[in-house]
Amino acid sequence: MNNNYPPNPNGQGQPPFGPPQPPQGRPPLVGLGGWLIVFQVYMYWSLLIALIAIPTYIFMMFLVANPNIFPPELSGEIDKVLALYNGSLRALSVYEMIVAVVQIVLLVILLVLLYTRKRSFPRMARMYLLINLAFTVISFFVVPPTSAMVSGMIISAILTLLWNLYFSRSVRIKNTFVR
Repeated sequence: MNNNYPPNPNGQGQPPFGPPQPPQGRPPLVGLGGWLIVFQVYMYWSLLIALIAIPTYIFMMFLVANPNIFPPELSGEIDKVLALYNGSLRALSVYEMIVAVVQIVLLVILLVLLYTRKRSFPRMARMYLLINLAFTVISFFVVPPTSAMVSGMIISAILTLLWNLYFSRSVRIKNTFVR
């Protein structure tokens, strides 16, 4: 019996599949798996939030334009909400609606590029992340900042940096988006 092969289950002394082969390396990282799954979930979540945000901001603009349409027992609560924004609720609502529409358009484009595996997807994803960070920084100046806003902006900046590094250095990204 040859010592280079495991014993043949058929009881014969010959190797079952020919000469020994050198061990194969890992298969190349290709496809929409790994950390790319997390980014896909992030894109779908962002799309859902943007779609929900548009009716919310339309309602806020309606609230600012017609504060007396609600019952008198709610007027005190409405005044509290309006006082939080120092009269900038209309401007904030318009700004956030524009942001939501831009995000929806960019996310739909990104999803199409992702599932068609276009070469431009990583560049567009990095651009989307930078635009999203820019919108976060701009909203910092539109609305009076809170501590939650500041921590959200810092987290957004860190995540943008990490995702940009992933899209620029990942082997899976380089092997998947080749069309």
